[in-house]
Amino acid sequence: MFTGKFYCYVPGIYYFSLNVHTWNQKETYLHIVRNGVEVVILYAQVSDRSIMQSQSVMLELREQDEVWVRLYKGERENAVFSDEYDTYITFSGHLIKYSGDP
Repeated sequence: MFTGKFYCYVPGIYYFSLNVHTWNQKETYLHIVRNGVEVVILYAQVSDRSIMQSQSVMLELREQDEVWVRLYKGERENAVFSDEYDTYITFSGHLIKYSGDP
């Protein structure tokens, strides 16, 4: 929980959800990453106002797989909204179906 990564100890199909408050006048690019490879992107275009964006994905994970969220690495300005009082980014995952030995 303190590393910012989800570590899979129970193999199966997982549902992951990412919610982000975007920053006005900036693009927002975030990836949900599995084992260092981007699997989905959350993207918000430049806007006059900040808004909530969401992305979700179902992934089949094996034991020792890792899943996390990462800002896009590129040449563009990339921003999400935050302050010291509230949480504006949530990332959660839930086991949908166990796929280990019975």
